[in-house]
Amino acid sequence: MYESILKTATGNPNFSFNLTTVSFPTLQILINRQEQGDSVVFCFMVGVALAMIPCAMISFLLKEKMDSLKHMQMVSGMSLPAYWISNMMADIVKVYIPLILIVMLSFIFNCNYPGVWVCFLVLPWALVPFTYLTSFLFNNDTNAQIVTLILNFLVCNILASTVYTL
Repeated sequence: MYESILKTATGNPNFSFNLTTVSFPTLQILINRQEQGDSVVFCFMVGVALAMIPCAMISFLLKEKMDSLKHMQMVSGMSLPAYWISNMMADIVKVYIPLILIVMLSFIFNCNYPGVWVCFLVLPWALVPFTYLTSFLFNNDTNAQIVTLILNFLVCNILASTVYTL
């Protein structure tokens, strides 16, 4: 429309003009907010995944307690420290498997957050003993799984959201 008005106004039927638009550059503040939002989503997803791990552990511990498997091994000659240390080491190794997968997937999908891998290295050494200690509070594996899931979900996600907010 503007071109036809200018053709009439100038008297030149071959008159034309080109328009080029350039958007404003994205502000660094907006880029930082998007990265922070992505890190919150990453933290939430990893928190949900990590909250599931102790549920399987506590179920196995209570199943052993209900079936008196520890007692049978003690009667057979196994020492109590050997029983607990071997179970804890096996569970620590089991926890490292999903953690390694999480780290690999975060590198593949370019969710590289510096220092997170250090937290993942020390997580099993805190998660497994805590799960073992909380297993003494329960007699039923269903209740233990539910409470453990809720507790770990709250710790992983609610506290992470608090840290993000602060």
